[in-house]
Amino acid sequence: MARPDYLICLECESEVADFIWRDGEIRRATCEVCGNSDIDAFSLPEEFEPEDDEKEDEDLEDEEEDEDLDDYEEEEEEEEEDR
Repeated sequence: MARPDYLICLECESEVADFIWRDGEIRRATCEVCGNSDIDAFSLPEEFEPEDDEKEDEDLEDEEEDEDLDDYEEEEEEEEEDR
């Protein structure tokens, strides 16, 4: 496997360009953001899957949008009833 352009630090999800790659493996890596140097705590970009926290944040945003829409529809119904 060819040397990737960067790795992903699994501790802080930063891109890491400072690493040693030999024989298709990470031999040494250091994250400049959080200081992680455990080679098992890095991922290749194509294998990286973001934490569930991001998915949960997206789900919460979707729920908030749905609630806003529900509130708007309820207001419209109340206005129609008042007429």
